[in-house]
Amino acid sequence: MQIDFTHCPGGVADSEELHPSFFSDTALAVQRLRQIEDAGFSRVLVDDMAGLLANMDLALLALRATGSLGVLVSHWPGIVAPVVAARQFAALEQLGAGRLSLRVPSHRNWREVREDDDLVGNLGRTDEYLTLLKRLWANAAPFDHEGAFYRVDAGFVPLKPVSGIELPLQLGGLSGIALKVAGRHADRFELPADSLRETVRLIGRVKVAAEPFGRAGRIRFSLPVQAGEGGEDWHLGRSPEAWIGRLAAFVEAGVTDFIVHGLDDADAIGAFGRKVIPQLRKTFKRHEHRPPAYRGHPVQLRRVV
Repeated sequence: MQIDFTHCPGGVADSEELHPSFFSDTALAVQRLRQIEDAGFSRVLVDDMAGLLANMDLALLALRATGSLGVLVSHWPGIVAPVVAARQFAALEQLGAGRLSLRVPSHRNWREVREDDDLVGNLGRTDEYLTLLKRLWANAAPFDHEGAFYRVDAGFVPLKPVSGIELPLQLGGLSGIALKVAGRHADRFELPADSLRETVRLIGRVKVAAEPFGRAGRIRFSLPVQAGEGGEDWHLGRSPEAWIGRLAAFVEAGVTDFIVHGLDDADAIGAFGRKVIPQLRKTFKRHEHRPPAYRGHPVQLRRVV
């Protein structure tokens, strides 16, 4: 079983923006990115509130500074035209030799649960947008499109992703329509930080939503965890063994990627990489684990917006 760790710069997990100091000093950012890679993290999250252009510049910095670290970049649909976005992301993915993936929030607040007109419209736009991105990356010839939200005339992206297919997409959400969009498009589903019981329940809902698209077994699940400032500081107040046991319960439930918030200094990153990442991977290396029926008290994690 492949278990991934995604590093989220910024300290506090429920903040709506990342800590500006991580990328504000380019030399320090390069140093931290290489430390994150050396520690065994699979990816780093790039999610600057300055917008798409800033995110793409930071993603390029991360790809150039590292050799194997994946870059998960946030992108809200509707900011730029689908053809422009498809071309930019395909070029960036080529520069990164296949290490780029997109995190596509269905709403600025992923905890939104009301299916009101605004949310339905946003998710409808997201659905059409992602469908167009995939088509632009896959098609060998120009095509026209007339939809509810987008019109494309002779749309074509000559530079394709390294793999020859679309970039990996990470989505989330809680409403029925959000789960339907994720079931259609997501390679990974980003869960909210919640109890083990609720996590198991939501994983089941996502799989049900993905069944009509033949994708119930193709979606992996990511879970945010708070490991530093603003939460339980694992390397001061909780032993690595306790952390491994805590995370292992979620792996058994179906989680294969942990988005780790709060590790921004070199010592914390290095210690987490030595004492937690390899041990959890070793625990699940030898055989696949099927999610058991959960019984017992829920394990509480800090909520992440």
